[in-house]
Amino acid sequence: MTGIPHRRQKSRHVLGWKAAIAFDPSSNKPVVHTQTQDVSATGAAVFTDFGDLTGTLVTLLLAIPEVKGKQAPRVLKMRARVVSTMRTPGMSKHRHGLVFVRMPDDDAETLTAMLARMPEPDPPTTPPPDLSTVSRLEWLRQRAQTKLAEEAAKPPEVPPAARIDEALRRAYAYLHDLATQLNVVKPGYPKSYGIAGVPEFKGLAWESGHANFHTRTVGYQTKYYERVIFQFLLSSGGQIRVAREVPASERLKNLLVDCKIDFSLQDVRNPRGLVERVNFEFPCKVAASLLLTAEPDSGKIMLHASNVSGYGTVQQLLAPEAVDDASLNELSGFILGEAKALGPLLLRGA
Repeated sequence: MTGIPHRRQKSRHVLGWKAAIAFDPSSNKPVVHTQTQDVSATGAAVFTDFGDLTGTLVTLLLAIPEVKGKQAPRVLKMRARVVSTMRTPGMSKHRHGLVFVRMPDDDAETLTAMLARMPEPDPPTTPPPDLSTVSRLEWLRQRAQTKLAEEAAKPPEVPPAARIDEALRRAYAYLHDLATQLNVVKPGYPKSYGIAGVPEFKGLAWESGHANFHTRTVGYQTKYYERVIFQFLLSSGGQIRVAREVPASERLKNLLVDCKIDFSLQDVRNPRGLVERVNFEFPCKVAASLLLTAEPDSGKIMLHASNVSGYGTVQQLLAPEAVDDASLNELSGFILGEAKALGPLLLRGA
């Protein structure tokens, strides 16, 4: 199975600007001082010590450095929503993707100018009528008929909860069928998994997978999909054995637990009875999962991926409209290790 080609994404400016993140006072979270990983006119990416912040509204303060002869140093204030969180085992910090939320008192225009981004053109306006050839009433009548025809052609408005339900149903049907076929074919996995200080998990192949869902009752005899779960195992059929001196053995133990790797260990003691080395043994097997959860308040879907296409976690808000056959086919490429990250089709409208 091959994933669909990725579309070219808009360019982003990779900038190491100093930044601070302020949370709502009710959250009791301190101000975080950090540095941007990339910035564009629509969003930014930063690292923090906090875990999943997806969906959180924050205030981002950007310290714009001085550029000799061009601009003086200044601080820009932007309101933003965290739309994704990613963590890699062995790293203490989480990478958060932010999308700017336009506010009347923000510095969006200044930031756009600094990044040399052209503003969106104003929508075209309808020219006034030439009253020498048509009466004003006739002109208005034609415009009214056109507008009524356009409104009649629009699809009926679907409530956010129904859009989420439809997207989750579509995702479950696709993932259930995907697991069914993969459980028969059992293809090889094109990439290896690796964590610090442990031999890479190579020669992996599909072992098993399954999809499930949960619903909630809304009103009389109406059920909406609330959650879709996709879990799978990759395995090479081999065993890995490593030894670690104390205290490095404790770090490896925590890392294996973090990566959901089942293991056995044996303490090696010195003549005084003190543990000086620990022998670890575990199967060359990867347990991964994908969870899609309804977020009715925001009208979005929360995607949580664990150990998919590599050890670590990814959280990402999705627009229900983005979950279609094309984006699900793209998602299967991420599941099967053909892509390192979620593709652009699934991120539309996030």
